[in-house]
Amino acid sequence: MENLISQKKSDDSTEAIQALETGIKIIARMIVKEITAELKAQERFFGDMGSSLAAPISSGATGVNQPGKSLVYSVTEAMKLLGISRASAYNLIQTRQIPFLRFGKRILIPRVALLKMLEDVGSVKPG
Repeated sequence: MENLISQKKSDDSTEAIQALETGIKIIARMIVKEITAELKAQERFFGDMGSSLAAPISSGATGVNQPGKSLVYSVTEAMKLLGISRASAYNLIQTRQIPFLRFGKRILIPRVALLKMLEDVGSVKPG
């Protein structure tokens, strides 16, 4: 009798684990679907931004953290690329003239948004 009870508990545990695994897979698919939709929306918004800013910062860094290859720039990297002071960079961010993302206290400037902003400024005709 005790054997049947422990087997029943084991079966229940196995079913619970399988249910959790199924739930996790469903949630993972939902997350991937949302990320894919967001990326497609950004791609439609920003268009083909295959170009990059003039020249990467020569900081001696290589790989994906190099500013010319990164998806986002720190405020310091963006200010160097734009040739503006730190105070000016934060002022432009505060007035939302530079597009940015906030992750907690960290402020990041998406490369494609910065390129789009510069492209839009360049296409404005003085009038």
